[in-house]
Amino acid sequence: MTKRETNFRLLFITFVFALSFACNKSEAGSEKQNANATQSNSEAPITITINKAVAREIPAFIQATGSLVADETSDIAPKTAGKVVNVSVNVGQFIGQGSVIAKLDEKDARLQLAETQANVAQAIAGVRQAEARLGLSPNGTFTAATIPEVRAANASYEQALAELRQAEANEKRYRELVETGDVPMVTYETFRTQ
Repeated sequence: MTKRETNFRLLFITFVFALSFACNKSEAGSEKQNANATQSNSEAPITITINKAVAREIPAFIQATGSLVADETSDIAPKTAGKVVNVSVNVGQFIGQGSVIAKLDEKDARLQLAETQANVAQAIAGVRQAEARLGLSPNGTFTAATIPEVRAANASYEQALAELRQAEANEKRYRELVETGDVPMVTYETFRTQ
C-alpha cells in the first residue's frame, strides 16, 4: 500500500467519523433542532439516513492544471544525421529497446551509397590500368610484352638492329666497291667513321 493510499484512507475514515458525530441524536443536537424548528416552522424537517461505515479501497486521483516533469529522461540520438520524416511514438509513451522511434530521410544515404559505389568502380578501373601498365593480365599472369614501355623499348631495339644490319650491309658494299676500284678508299674510310 502506498503512502498516498494510506493518507487517503485516513482522510476518509476521519470524514466518516465526523459525519457520524454530526448526525448523532444527542440532547444538544435535538435542542439545536428544536431551536431551529421554532425559528422556522414553515420548513419541513430534513430526513437523514445513517449507514454503517465500511472500510474499502477507493481509487485516489487528483485533478489539477499544470505541467509534469518526469523523474527519468532518456537522451536518444541516431547513428547518422538526417532529416526526420516520420515519428512513430507519442510524448510520454513507453517504448522498449530496439523500437523504431523515428524514420530518417533515406535520400542522402542513397546518394552517398551511389557515390561510394562509383568511387569503387573508378578504383577498380585504376587498378586494371595499373595492371596493364605493369604487364599483369586479368587472371594475374605477368606478360612483359604488354607493358607500353617494354613495347617501346622492343621497337627501339628492333629499329637499332635494322639500322645495324643496314650499316653492315652498306659497309660490306663499300668494301667490295673499294676492292673492285669503283670507290676510292677515302670514301670508304669516311663511311666507316660515321
